[in-house]
Amino acid sequence: MIYLTGDTHGGIDMKKLSRKRLERNGLALTRDDLLIITGDFGFPFTPEDTEVYEHPDDHGRNSYKYWIDWFGKRPYMVLFIDGNHDNHDWWAKQAVTEMFGGRVQIHPHVPNVIHLLRGEVYTIEGKTFFTFGGAASSDKEYRKEGISWWAGEEASAEDIANAERNLEKAGRSVDYIITHTLPKKKIDRIPMFYYKNAPCKTALFLESVYETVDYGIWFCGHFHVDMPIYEDRMFVLYDTVTSLDGFDELLKEEFS
Repeated sequence: MIYLTGDTHGGIDMKKLSRKRLERNGLALTRDDLLIITGDFGFPFTPEDTEVYEHPDDHGRNSYKYWIDWFGKRPYMVLFIDGNHDNHDWWAKQAVTEMFGGRVQIHPHVPNVIHLLRGEVYTIEGKTFFTFGGAASSDKEYRKEGISWWAGEEASAEDIANAERNLEKAGRSVDYIITHTLPKKKIDRIPMFYYKNAPCKTALFLESVYETVDYGIWFCGHFHVDMPIYEDRMFVLYDTVTSLDGFDELLKEEFS
């Protein structure tokens, strides 16, 4: 079964994935399950994360190693798209391979964690998924490039061209869309987060996706709230951990 949740932020928002929290919500993910995180994964985040992990004798243990070990003990596979708060420079250096019918990156420190790349269309458990990570940070003036902010957070011309090629191959129709931010005109729907409708090439491109692609359900993270936008079959995710079947049921109840 496939489950989805929102941003994890390099350990800051991991409580929702604890065994106790999952059990409290009636969930027990097994080796037959997949969990998709909708951006701002954050493992690694700062350059120090990987430096300490790769040279523990010099630096000792850090939270990054703790969480990498934690992910490695999960029986299920973790899939994620990147957000604006991910170390894009580091991921740009990692190897690319094929999985689910599209390009992916297998995390070099934990092989059951898979990066779903921008503009790809995957087939997972018989369903098609279009993925497009990234967004413009609204707080980048308070961050330092290469340390806590990376220019690769935004959609590039290459990302958009790759998306268009793959969407055309898919007949501009997919079962699910997974992005970090929303199409530009939908961001105003998010209470208290209208300010994130700053200039954002990613959100502008997603506007064209919204207008030209047939989809079943659209999921995103980024806005630190759990909220449905039923009329557009969209779910904004943060702390929610729910299966695809669960989201399908919510839509059926809303429109029955």
